[in-house]
Amino acid sequence: MGLVLVDQDGTIADFEGALLDAFRAKHPGAPFIDVADRHEVSARKQYGPKWGPAVDAIMKTEGFYLSLPVITGVPRAFDEMLEAGHEVFVCTSPLSGTRWCMPEKLAWVETHLGRSWVDRVIITKDKTLVGDPLRRCILVDDRPGVQGLVKPPPWRQVLFDAPYNRTAQEPRLTSWANWRQVLAPYL
Repeated sequence: MGLVLVDQDGTIADFEGALLDAFRAKHPGAPFIDVADRHEVSARKQYGPKWGPAVDAIMKTEGFYLSLPVITGVPRAFDEMLEAGHEVFVCTSPLSGTRWCMPEKLAWVETHLGRSWVDRVIITKDKTLVGDPLRRCILVDDRPGVQGLVKPPPWRQVLFDAPYNRTAQEPRLTSWANWRQVLAPYL
């Protein structure tokens, strides 16, 4: 069976919704960009030089990553993928400049997926270094065109749908409920 690598933020954890809620709470008078209106992968970049640093500060706050809500259907889909014989790993990139990100990502996985999933977490700045070119392997990620040192990467990318990636051409997963229909052709 196949190897499934799944990004954490924006794919299994509702990063965008939590960031918007925290930004509104911390800066009630500031202009905010609704998630549906996001066209940049980077919230910092879309908020620009005036509000980008405020967004960055929220992402670097203790408790932010741990507080992210789980995206609907993730635990069930992960269990179903394992039952179908696939190897499944969370493959996530840490945010630089904060000591809270990595331990909170691991704690989040334990809280929302269970203790056994902590051993299935890969934290790396370069996701192209992860995978097996001799197996059918996919990366489910909300960031279009993930790149790194290995070209081509050892996986096929499937986008987890988000407003900021709608122009990208990769195959698209819109809900964890339909993982079989979308991922099966690549596994």
